[in-house]
Amino acid sequence: MDRIHMPGAVYHVILRGNDRRDVFVDDKDRLRFYSILEYAFRHFPFRIHAFCLMTNHIHLEAQVADVPLPRIMQRIAQRYTQWFNWRHGRSGHLFQGRYKAILIESDEYLKELAAYIHLNPVRARIVKSPETYRWSSHLAYLGNTTLPWIETDFILSTFSSFDRKKAQAQFRDFVHSMIGQGRNKSYHGERNMDKRLLGNDYFVLDILKRIEEAPPEKPGLEATIEAIKSILGEDAHRLLTTSGRDARSFEARALAAWAVIELSSATVTELGMYCHRDQSTMSCGARRIEELQAIRPNLAAQMEQLRSALTPAPKAPAPRPLPAEDASDL
Repeated sequence: MDRIHMPGAVYHVILRGNDRRDVFVDDKDRLRFYSILEYAFRHFPFRIHAFCLMTNHIHLEAQVADVPLPRIMQRIAQRYTQWFNWRHGRSGHLFQGRYKAILIESDEYLKELAAYIHLNPVRARIVKSPETYRWSSHLAYLGNTTLPWIETDFILSTFSSFDRKKAQAQFRDFVHSMIGQGRNKSYHGERNMDKRLLGNDYFVLDILKRIEEAPPEKPGLEATIEAIKSILGEDAHRLLTTSGRDARSFEARALAAWAVIELSSATVTELGMYCHRDQSTMSCGARRIEELQAIRPNLAAQMEQLRSALTPAPKAPAPRPLPAEDASDL
């Protein structure tokens, strides 16, 4: 199901290890993930209102601006995977291909979701109190640790706008009032009117209407790379990331750069990081591939295949509602 991007939207993000394997071996891994979250905070216009690192999965309460959440999460997951694989001598995907993201009605659920995330280790019976778990934003909310990339002011201000100590104490009491509550399926997109959304009916219907009226989004880097792989075959990853200067590798990278520039919402810088090449090299390759297509019919055909694969399809018209007498029979 398509992701929903709305500037200003708040999401409950759940990022799980591939096949539910551990994504953190020790505290050094967790501290590295902290540094990557801080990197993302400084490079993208988005906020993290709450988080919790578990052994094999991660919870975030993230608010985006103009940059869509998939682009931010892709950068976070890619950088951490590279670190984890290098440090632990492994290869391949670390995280599940598609993380879960539920867009929430922030006025109703913002502080409730933060409390729910902070209580994850309590529900898992790792600790009895969230104050004794180091790897969440709970201690930052209580003023017991400093994490400059965590936005605590907004939620704390809903408890007290003028007295921070009072707000922290009330937030602590609020979180503790939810201890004993089990897994909330709504926060995981289960049994909701739309599994991508959490809010009252008016909120959900309004978001769905806005999605219907919005122009289709261009695909991101992940979808672009997958389209390249489907055209070039099993060797695509090697051709894109190899250090070689052979013609096939050059063409693969140039084709990817052209697709990113012409058809994707991703940037050449992001593609360059994936291919281990600088931005100028990738851009030059895209210009060269434009020239070569005039004399290379097979190359022109591949470019057309990419255009077909990556051009968003027009949205189908929304189904007309049933007449009242028919709807009552459902």
